[in-house]
Order: sequence, then structure tokens, then C-alpha cells
Amino acid sequence: MMIIVAGVAVALACFILYALDRRSKGEPLSWDTAGKLSIFGGLLSSGIVFATTADVPTVVETIKEVVPEVTQDMFVGKPTF
Repeated sequence: MMIIVAGVAVALACFILYALDRRSKGEPLSWDTAGKLSIFGGLLSSGIVFATTADVPTVVETIKEVVPEVTQDMFVGKPTF
């Protein structure tokens, strides 16, 4: 749920900042650019929240299970040149 809230909040902030920037320069608002900034800002912040709130013990246990199997698979069999 935090991923969605952070994404929407950052997307809204990006839109507001873009609109304020355009208004301060006296230029018209480009809806395409505003949409792109909002979407990419929201996606980027959602990705950061997802990456930083991962369950660390689960990740460590998964790595401990996978690494021995992979290293054993590397040294099994005859080399073919």
C-alpha cells in the first residue's frame, strides 16, 4: 500500500511543480509533458520505495539457498572445449 501512496503523492507533486514553473515563466501548460513528468516521477518513486522496503531476512535466506546449488552446478560434468 505504501508503494501506491508514495507514487501518487510524488506524481501529484511533480504535476504541481511543473504547473508552478510554467505559470512563473508565463508559458502555457503542456499536458503531454505534465503527464510524462507525473507518470515517470510516480513510477520512479514507487520503484525506490519497493527496493528499500524489501524483506531483508527473506532475501538473505533465498541467497543462502540458491548460491550453493549454483556453485555446485558450475563444477559438475566434463568440460567441453
